[in-house]
Amino acid sequence: MIDTEQLLADLTEPQREAATHVDGPLLIVAGAGSGKTRVITRRVAYLVSTGISASSILAITFTNKAAGEMKNRVSQVLDRPIRDFGKLDQRWPTICTFHSLCLRILRHYAPAIALPGNFTIYDSADQTKVVKDALKSLEMSSTNFTPSAVHSTISNAKNQLLSPEDFSRTAGDFYQRQVARVYVKYQQMLNQNNALDFDDLLLRTAHAFRDHPGILRELQDRFQYILIDEYQDTNHAQYIIAHALAQRHRNICVVGDPDQSIYAWRGADIQNILDFEKDYPDAKVVKLEQNYRSTKTILAIASRLIDQNTERKKKGLWTENAQGEKARLVLCQDEHDEANVVMQELKRLAEQEQIEWNKMAVFYRMNALSRVMEDALRRAGIPYQIARGVEFYNRKEIKDVLAYLRVVANPLDEVSLTRIVNVPPRGIGDTTVRQMQAYAVANGMTLWEAMERAGQISGLSTRAINAAKQFCELIRQWRSIAMGGMGDDLVAEQKGVVQRVMEDVVRRGGIEALLRKDNDADEVGEGPLANVYELISSASEYDKENPEGSLDDYLSIVSLVSDADHMRGAGGAVTLMTLHAAKGLEFPVVAMIGLEEGILPHARARGNIRELEEERRLCFVGITRAQEHLILTKGQYRTIRGLRDRTITSPFLSEMPVEMLDITDRTGLPTADESRTLASHFKSEKASRFRVGQRVRHPKYGIGRITTMSDRGSDTRAEIQFDSVGQRAFILEQSQIEPAETSAPF
Repeated sequence: MIDTEQLLADLTEPQREAATHVDGPLLIVAGAGSGKTRVITRRVAYLVSTGISASSILAITFTNKAAGEMKNRVSQVLDRPIRDFGKLDQRWPTICTFHSLCLRILRHYAPAIALPGNFTIYDSADQTKVVKDALKSLEMSSTNFTPSAVHSTISNAKNQLLSPEDFSRTAGDFYQRQVARVYVKYQQMLNQNNALDFDDLLLRTAHAFRDHPGILRELQDRFQYILIDEYQDTNHAQYIIAHALAQRHRNICVVGDPDQSIYAWRGADIQNILDFEKDYPDAKVVKLEQNYRSTKTILAIASRLIDQNTERKKKGLWTENAQGEKARLVLCQDEHDEANVVMQELKRLAEQEQIEWNKMAVFYRMNALSRVMEDALRRAGIPYQIARGVEFYNRKEIKDVLAYLRVVANPLDEVSLTRIVNVPPRGIGDTTVRQMQAYAVANGMTLWEAMERAGQISGLSTRAINAAKQFCELIRQWRSIAMGGMGDDLVAEQKGVVQRVMEDVVRRGGIEALLRKDNDADEVGEGPLANVYELISSASEYDKENPEGSLDDYLSIVSLVSDADHMRGAGGAVTLMTLHAAKGLEFPVVAMIGLEEGILPHARARGNIRELEEERRLCFVGITRAQEHLILTKGQYRTIRGLRDRTITSPFLSEMPVEMLDITDRTGLPTADESRTLASHFKSEKASRFRVGQRVRHPKYGIGRITTMSDRGSDTRAEIQFDSVGQRAFILEQSQIEPAETSAPF
């Protein structure tokens, strides 16, 4: 028997109101750090305490980790273990992800929906390979139609519940019509292999509900109480599945926060949560506005920022926590000064306030920003770990480039040679390598020497022999550059030896073309190619710091970085992660780096108000992960692919309350050891009246809307989309722009 008084004793009134709601639709708007998981688990237990069968309760989360945590919490509250065998026929609450739920449904009803019960689930790598095979069979260029872009389009179509035939009928432009051909072939190949991809799990389930009303009725009878966490992250297919299940009993409870919707790029639709009350006009709405995580100061900074968004549900986050110290905003000279500032601050907090390393995190918008930060932490002896990823120098593309350089420095390094001899593919496959290795062993020579004598090895094809000769010639040319030759680079004299070799390897070795073809993320500054460019930046830095340096010395330094023997003291390690990966976590100390236009907000948000609002939500999520200490940084200059460029301050910084920021400007100083507080860095008085998305008026161009703002103090620049003449740019302080809602007609 569950003691309901004890169950609800430590809940606030809004939490208790949400937990004890039984019948009818319920929307829980749960602000950051407001204890939503506690409310969900208590609600499950409360439903059981009222006599509702545990097996009739379905709770859906978005990650297996979250589902596991929820199972543990519900088990503790119910004082009995929740056994989950991945099937529908169980006596306990079903707590799982959307994809897991759909997999259970498809397995259970496979015979009824003409689906082989032993179907395979293809992961991302499998899916990409099938797309490549489909492109090849259709004789379509993988350069013009990159596999990742094609698969993304197919995935979006499936999330909209469009079959290959549906998509073909609705395809509008040339690109979509061509992708429709690939979609048809891709699905044929999946079917031939008795396989489903991740998106098929949702699509097939939704179609089963549509085509087999008896199946849907059975599941509606089974799951009479439905709870969905992180509802702001649901896509169209998940929306359809959830509401189909809830249609009969209407006992659907959704929990989420529009201000934390940051996954539009993978299909999430913020309108699902914004429109819940339209879908269910009789829905009860409970707002969880008390934050248990952050200080008053951190919460005020986050709230002022997110207030700039229009796609949200108004709520007033508040906390009984201490006021806390001001957030530190440091305007750094460049990415190295930035990394050093963050490293010094983390070190100070560890030494003076005894905060353990594992209670600190560094967030960034793009993975490529981690490399300089890693270097600074490593030099300072501060242990760190990369969350949901691998350290910079252990990423495949980085290891490939470094393997090339090791072969250039030492062709007898067989481990590195076998790694890159056919990367990218050049006709020296595994069979050819094995033949050359056998020849080398039989004749007492190295693999490299055997490759140089490829023409003498019987059994090798002419193509393999020519490929081996061309590869060896490339290595010899790079060795010449490494020993002081200029190569064919017209500006080689401006670069150091390591950068010259590395750039030539990346370009003529085919790595750049390979990564550009396979990874569309690099078009917006993310992904493997961006990481390779960051490695080139590291080579440029080495050359500048070591005018007499060599490729051998550089590789010796890097080899120490590559060793996976990082310190792991009693205090754990500082966590480095992207802002997207930080969702759902919390740390006493958070540092956010790279608060610059083009990074945060991302370049792809330029001119797009909806995407800019999502970038602002991403910044809000990062800030609200911090419990006690928040450090924000930007660099005046940042090096991308060896080129040092001046940056523009993120507009998000000017949207934060300056009185709650301890601002330090290190950009105009003769030494990096001094600093001065900057009291008037942000927008001029006139510029402070404007924000992105605001309607404005100009005496000549009429009414328009601000699409972007680049904060430069009195030189704050705004781009405005006018209703009559299109896009125009202005320096606000010098313009005749006025807010449309307050200005008189001209």
